[in-house]
Amino acid sequence: MKRKIKTTAIALCMVLAFSVISGCGEEEQDVSVDQPVQEEEDGKGDLITDENQFADSDEEIPINELALVGPSYTGLTELYTVDNEDGTYIYQDMTEDGLTVITNMCSHNSQRDGQDPDAYAENYVCAVVDGEDSASIISSKSDETVSETTTYPSYRVYWETGSNEDSRQNVGVVVLTEYFTFYYGYGCPIDYYEENADFYESELDSVELIDFTGAESGSTDDAGDDSGEEGGFAIYLDKINELKAAGLADQFELAYINDDGDDIPELIASDSTGSYDHENAFIFTVYNGEVVEVASVIAGVDGANLDYAIGANVIHISGSVAGMRDIFSRIEDGKLEELFVAEVSSMDENAKYSINGSDVKESEYYEQINAFMEPYNPLVRIAYDGLYEVEYKYENGYGGFEQGSSESYSRK
Repeated sequence: MKRKIKTTAIALCMVLAFSVISGCGEEEQDVSVDQPVQEEEDGKGDLITDENQFADSDEEIPINELALVGPSYTGLTELYTVDNEDGTYIYQDMTEDGLTVITNMCSHNSQRDGQDPDAYAENYVCAVVDGEDSASIISSKSDETVSETTTYPSYRVYWETGSNEDSRQNVGVVVLTEYFTFYYGYGCPIDYYEENADFYESELDSVELIDFTGAESGSTDDAGDDSGEEGGFAIYLDKINELKAAGLADQFELAYINDDGDDIPELIASDSTGSYDHENAFIFTVYNGEVVEVASVIAGVDGANLDYAIGANVIHISGSVAGMRDIFSRIEDGKLEELFVAEVSSMDENAKYSINGSDVKESEYYEQINAFMEPYNPLVRIAYDGLYEVEYKYENGYGGFEQGSSESYSRK
C-alpha cells in the first residue's frame, strides 16, 4: 500500500541536502537546500543525499552499512519504503489497529561544525523526519540507554505535528554516527498518545544499530562479519527487493547453514503477515555466483514448517495433508538432497509408518527420528513472528518438536 500523503510532502521529507540549525519550532530560520526537490513517479522516489559535504575533499561519499532496528510486529501495513544504493533508507509502516505509525530512516549526516548535537537532533526531526514544516518540539534529552547500546550519541525527541483533529504526537530516537543520522520512532493521534506512551518508551529502549551487510543477532548469530563482495546481505539485496515488491516476504536474516566453508551465509526470508495464500518462509543460497531458492513452504498450513540447523547443513521440512511427513535434507549444488525421510500415511488407527521408504513399527518410527536428530538439536524455525528454537524431544516411545525461545529478524 502506498503512503497516503501528498507527493510534494513526501518529496520534502526526502530532501536531505540541508544544513540543520537550531530554533526548530521557534522563530523560523533559513535552512539551505543545495539540491532541488526531486518529484516522484508513482509515489516513489530516491532519497536525495547531501554529496556537497564531500565536494571539496578527496574522500569518497561513504556507503551506509548500518540500520537502526526495533522490535518486530505482525499485521503491519507498509506506508512507504525507499532503499538506496548508498545505504540510506526510509521505512514507514502502520500498526494493525491503524493508530501508530512507525518511522525508521537514515540519511547523510549534515551536522554543522560546532553545532550542539541535541539541537541538531531536534532540527533533524523537523527538517527531515517530519519534512512538512509543521513539527513542534516538545522536549528532547540525551538517551543514555540507546547510546550505551549503539555506542553513538543518541537523543530521544518528543514532538507534535499537524493541527486540530489531525494533530499527532510522536517520540523517537536520533542516533548520530560520523557520516549518517538515524531515526526510529512512533507517532499516533494526540488523543491516543498518553495510553500508548509507556509502550513507545519501552520499545525505544530496545532499538539497536546493526550491520546489515552480514551481522546477525541473538541465538542464531553465526553469520559473522561481511566477508566482502560475496558476503552478508549485500549479495542478496536484489532478491530482498524482489520479494518485498512481490509481497512475498518483508523480514530477513542471515545464517550459515551450508558447511562448505565458502563464507557466504544463507538468506532466511518470511512474510510478517503470516498469509496462507502464498509461500511465506524461504531459504536462499548462492551457487555459481547466483542466488537460488533451496526451500520454501506455506508455514502454518497442514502442519508445514521450515527449519534449519546452523553450520550442520541440515534443513527440515514438515507437513502433510492426510498424515505427517518430516524430510531432512542438505544443500548440495544449490538444491536440496534428501538425507532422511519419515512419513505417517494417516492420523488414524490404520496409519502406516515408514523411514526412508521402508515400513517400521510406530515405536521404531519415533526412535529413528530421535536418533537422526540428536546431533542437530536444536533447529531454528522460520516463522512469521520470529525465528524460534525448536528441539526434537523423545519420551516414552513418542517424539515431536517442542518450540522454545525466539529472536527477531534483523532486517525489515
